[in-house]
Amino acid sequence: MKRLLALLLALALFLPVLAFGESDIDLEEELVEDVDLDEDGDEFGSAEIKEEDLLSDELRKEMAATLESSDYTPKELDLGNLYINENLPTDKVINILLLGVDKEGDTIDEGDVKLADVQMILSYNLEDGSIKLTSILRDTLVTNPATGKSKPINESIQSYDANGVYKDSPQRAVATINYNFEMNIQYYIIINFHGVASIVDAVGGVDMDLTKGEAWNINAFIRKNGKKTKFKKYDTGLEHPKLAEKDGVQHLDGIQALIYARLRKSLSSKYQMGDDWQRTVRARHLVDVMLQKVLKMDFIDIVDLIGVGIEYVNSNMNVDVMFDLVRKVFASGLINRLGSSDSLIEQFRIPMGSNETHDKTWGYDPDSKKIYMSRNNGNFQKNVEGLHEFIYGRYYPANPE
Repeated sequence: MKRLLALLLALALFLPVLAFGESDIDLEEELVEDVDLDEDGDEFGSAEIKEEDLLSDELRKEMAATLESSDYTPKELDLGNLYINENLPTDKVINILLLGVDKEGDTIDEGDVKLADVQMILSYNLEDGSIKLTSILRDTLVTNPATGKSKPINESIQSYDANGVYKDSPQRAVATINYNFEMNIQYYIIINFHGVASIVDAVGGVDMDLTKGEAWNINAFIRKNGKKTKFKKYDTGLEHPKLAEKDGVQHLDGIQALIYARLRKSLSSKYQMGDDWQRTVRARHLVDVMLQKVLKMDFIDIVDLIGVGIEYVNSNMNVDVMFDLVRKVFASGLINRLGSSDSLIEQFRIPMGSNETHDKTWGYDPDSKKIYMSRNNGNFQKNVEGLHEFIYGRYYPANPE
């Protein structure tokens, strides 16, 4: 029982920390690491959970203790100014905005975040237990509801007070998503990318199937950047076993795994890393491998892991909200899918389409390096409706005629 509850706790707090990649253009190729559950111990699908156990205060106490020990302080949002689409069914799906930031330090302090390069909507379906991730590419132009101006989505977190002092604003980031895509998001989680490295280290590293180019670039990146401040805790490449520069499965530590998932440009013309599109395939692969590894962990180890991950997270979700979320996710039947070698995550990307599939709904300006979806020709609306169909199976207009 404790192991099951701890896993649900991990899903509530830990999954968002790993979900830091943007969805890729080509979703035909699924990169999934097959990891079998241990023969010993409980099997999630056959474990008998009584309602009174689920409704007990055990999980809440574990969650509260973990948050308290990490000095976690939830923020608050003004729900009246989030442009919430009231027509979306709140009893079917819970949506959470994940904002990925790249900071040198561990903590995420007010006024310290200038860009949120990852914008993802994490959707828990309470009816079928599915987990869906929708990525909005960082340079996509959207309308800022506070100013009416068109800005890249990664700048939506930016705000200035009446005195012109900068303050990062999750409120504005959430409102921007709701306003542009007719969503009903009320919760957010800001994730520091470098927490991913610490989490991977905490589980003893991961085994990944690398190409020669990926292995070479991970080694080269560490050699080039190992002395920089943002990698100070990992210091030089001497602390990382050098990867064999060949195709095949290799064991990665935390910083190597982080670099793997964020590779988009090669440091050598000999290799092609696939830019942002292929980077997101790697990110999804790491998410799947890590989730499968967490499934094999014991209760105490999972609680310790959450203590590591929460250090890199900022959110407006308090312990009661998290507790309620875990219970709802449990009741959805997600537990029956855990332990499968298949991916637990379905992916979607905005903007939709590509030249190859002849359904492209976006354009790219090489001068400004911005992605745009025209409202005049209906492309923006196609993405709004496509997002709703992915999450809900149909479109729920915010202002039905």
